[in-house]
Amino acid sequence: MEHTQRFIFLALAIGWTIFRLVRYARVANSRRTGPAVPASAGALPPRPAQPPAAPATAQSPIESASGAGGLSGLLAAAGIFVLGNALIWPILFLVPAFEGIPAIWRLTAGVLANLLLIRVAGSAAARASSRSQHSKDDDLNPIK
Repeated sequence: MEHTQRFIFLALAIGWTIFRLVRYARVANSRRTGPAVPASAGALPPRPAQPPAAPATAQSPIESASGAGGLSGLLAAAGIFVLGNALIWPILFLVPAFEGIPAIWRLTAGVLANLLLIRVAGSAAARASSRSQHSKDDDLNPIK
């Protein structure tokens, strides 16, 4: 194949991919309901009643306000991510054994390793934040 024909097919493939992604995003973000199953007797069944809203409860000043981890989880995730990248990229591009591998394959391996590293950093953040949260047995009452 000629280079021009390859570029045309590449442009078509990229265009088709973008078209599908935009279409899926529009369908996912639409507020309308999907196709419904028609009623068998011809009449629509009654809609179920909405459950009553739970009354708002006051937040205890003793319990931690954030359930999402705080600073220790964020620092653990950032540390693992930075240290992992500091190991991955020099290994891929500075080790003489990998010089024979084309750069695109090394870049792809680095990106895939980063995807794994993101999951590892997220689980470490969750673990660090669960350790930093106080258990129910802790007595945090400052008045005693």
